[in-house]
Amino acid sequence: MRTIVSPTDFSACAKYATDAAAELARRQGATLHLITCLDLPSGWDSMSQEQQALQPRALEKSQAAQRQLQELGRSYTGLAVETRVMPLPVRTSLNAYAQSQSADLIVMGSHGASGKQEYFIGSNTQRVVREVHVPVLVVKAPLPDLNFDKVVFASSFHENEREAFLRFKELVKPFVPEIHLVEIHTSSLFDPPYILSHQALEDFRGLCAPFRCKTHILRNYSVDQGVRVFADEIGAKLIGISNHHRHPMKRMLAGSNVEALVNHADIPVLSIDLPIVPNENPVPG
Repeated sequence: MRTIVSPTDFSACAKYATDAAAELARRQGATLHLITCLDLPSGWDSMSQEQQALQPRALEKSQAAQRQLQELGRSYTGLAVETRVMPLPVRTSLNAYAQSQSADLIVMGSHGASGKQEYFIGSNTQRVVREVHVPVLVVKAPLPDLNFDKVVFASSFHENEREAFLRFKELVKPFVPEIHLVEIHTSSLFDPPYILSHQALEDFRGLCAPFRCKTHILRNYSVDQGVRVFADEIGAKLIGISNHHRHPMKRMLAGSNVEALVNHADIPVLSIDLPIVPNENPVPG
């Protein structure tokens, strides 16, 4: 892992995320990129210094934010830190920046949401998870002792989810973790037969080496609830989930397991994006 990007609005919640990103960058030997997004004139990034100077209020705002980013970066001693001020919206600028820097990971904070906001408005974090095709680690609380030594990876364990799991394993590798592979059945028509789920889990167990690994097939009325209850029961420090993309209408009607976990989980959630596969059953996420 070489490049970790962490967006901030300088709130306490965002600071939890940038602190976690800095610690991960330190452990991985990666460069930390701190960015913030402001309401700036269209095309601000492509303007020359002379053009920006013609809009003094925007320039002053941009320069003040840059100073805040640099001050934050200096607080993370012993790290290589880059800073960047970009225009809103967050998801668009963050996606462009992450792609331009070949980012390995985005770390960002979230307050969560409830009710209709989850499906119709959504938070910046939800939209980033939905639209930015880079693994996203969502942090909601301070992590003074960043230690992902017991982790959950929730999936339907299809063959094409191996890449997502291996990315997850790479991130947690420095913590020498105990890995729990979890599949949640919800009594729906999409649930595979138990014997097939068991075989798929055993195949993925082989990918866990050299780490300790346990497999679980559980039942709950929703994937989100099942994963969170299990993670709480075992004292997990991190939840990983492969991020299958859904049609927006399906997301609105049935919900997204990834976005629900991002909203409701108390511990960090790592959403790992996967390429869109035509006609694939959207389970889980």
